[in-house]
Amino acid sequence: MNHILLTTDENFAQHCGVCIVSLLKNNPQTEFEITVAVMGLSQQAREKLEQCVLNFPNGTLKLVDFDEKKLEPFPQIGAYRKNIYLRLWVDEFVAEDVERVLYLDVDTLVVDTIDELFNRDFDDFVIGAVDIPFADCHHRCHLPLEYGYFNSGVLLFNIPRWRKEHCRDDILNFLIENKEIATNPDQDALNGVLYQNRMTLDSTYNVITPYFRRSEYQQLGHDELVRIRHEAKIVHFNGLARPWFYSCNHPYQRKYFEYLALTPWRDFTPQDKSLYTLLKKHLRILLGKESFVQLSDVKGI
Repeated sequence: MNHILLTTDENFAQHCGVCIVSLLKNNPQTEFEITVAVMGLSQQAREKLEQCVLNFPNGTLKLVDFDEKKLEPFPQIGAYRKNIYLRLWVDEFVAEDVERVLYLDVDTLVVDTIDELFNRDFDDFVIGAVDIPFADCHHRCHLPLEYGYFNSGVLLFNIPRWRKEHCRDDILNFLIENKEIATNPDQDALNGVLYQNRMTLDSTYNVITPYFRRSEYQQLGHDELVRIRHEAKIVHFNGLARPWFYSCNHPYQRKYFEYLALTPWRDFTPQDKSLYTLLKKHLRILLGKESFVQLSDVKGI
C-alpha cells in the first residue's frame, strides 16, 4: 500500500478531487491510501471527495480534520494562508508503521505511473523533491549556492527520519527567525532546513508551468525540455496557469477537465467562459502570441 497526502479547504476541494482521480486512473495496478487533511471543509465537499474514490478499486480515502490551533506559533507571512503548513504534520496523519508518504499539492495532476518513487532507496534522506531550474532564492533560505532550490508542491517524506529529527520544530524555528525574508514560507523553510537531507527527484515528477512556456528554461536545451514534457509524470499548475480558468491555454487544461468529468464536480463551468474568451484564446495562437506550447507538443494529449 502506497501512501498519499493532500491538504485542502473549501476553495480547493474540487481540484483535490481532480488530483485524486488522476492519481488512481493513471496507476491502476497500484493500491493507494489517500489522506486528505482538511480545514473548514463543508459536509457536501467531504461527500464529493469520498465519491471521487468509489469508482476506483485501487484507492481508499481518509479525511482528517486539522486542529487550527496547532498553527498559532507559525508566523503569518505575506498573503499566504497558514493552511500551507498542514503538510508539516505528515507524520501525525499516518499510522506509526508507515515509512514513506508522497505529498501532492492539489493543483497537480498525476499523468503517468509513479511506482518508482515508492521503490527507490530512500533511507539516507528525509525528503525527496524536484529542483526549480535557475532559481535565485538562495539568500532567502541561507541556502549554499551548490545546492538546488526545490519546489514544495511534490514532496516524498521519509517518515521515521522526519519524526526522529524533529523537522517540523526546526522549520518553525527557521520561519520565526527568518519571517522577514522567507517570502515563500513553507518552501523557503523546507529548503533552508533540509537541503543536506534531500534527495533530488527527476523533473518529470513535478513539471511546473515554465516547462510548458515557449520562452522559458531554454538554457536546459531542446532535448531536455522535450524529454521532461513528454515523460511528465506529475504536472503542477503553479503560478497563474490555472486550468479551471477558461482563458488558460496550458496544454494540460484538457486533461484537467477530462478528470474533472469523473468527479461530482463534473458540471463545473469556468466563470470566465464566453465567446469572447474563446476567440481571444484562439487569436493568441493564430497570431503567434500564445506563450504555451501546443497540444501536439505534449505526450498523450
